[in-house]
Amino acid sequence: MSEVVLILGMAKHIPDSLKSMDMIGVDHGALLCVQNHVKMVGAIGDFDSVSKQEYEWISSESEVVRLPEKKNETDTEAAISYALEKGYKTIYVYGGFGGRMDHEIANLSLLIHRDLPLILMDDQNRIRVLHQGTYKIKKEYTYLSFIPLKESVISEQGVAYPLEKRKLYKRDIYAISNEIVEEYADITIHEGSVLMIEAKDWSAEKLTF
Repeated sequence: MSEVVLILGMAKHIPDSLKSMDMIGVDHGALLCVQNHVKMVGAIGDFDSVSKQEYEWISSESEVVRLPEKKNETDTEAAISYALEKGYKTIYVYGGFGGRMDHEIANLSLLIHRDLPLILMDDQNRIRVLHQGTYKIKKEYTYLSFIPLKESVISEQGVAYPLEKRKLYKRDIYAISNEIVEEYADITIHEGSVLMIEAKDWSAEKLTF
């Protein structure tokens, strides 16, 4: 038991490629799971976005942790803690984009500013933080972008625009929209940490995760 997907309330559907993974429904995301007959290992939230009947439906399908509406953490924060308590080592967060901007920024803040094993994703993007180390990134998305979170040094090989020990300052945004030209890209973060965004255009062929 190492990976789990949190289905957040902004999710509009659940990709077939995720349905074989362990799932935790978060607030309205739990309703989406039961509507699509997707089994959950748990559901959590204040459930202010569902009706009494819908909450009873969720409760009949899964273990539920109901949070108070007035609290000092978001449903997503609580769901992450819940997943960690269950022993998951990698947490995919699906459905955290495409709605309220404050929620989107809060979800990105959890990724950037907390030391958590998170990967944010939707149908178009997959976003994670890379710290110092070497990584092999499979060609699954059209574009590969890096945004430095602090002064960093990066090398990129197997891409259209390779870099060799290039220093990136926090203000730099030129390391975006690269493309993997081999089966894998070899990425080394020599210093610092970066936000890695794998992305595709809406017109691109639907991806599997």
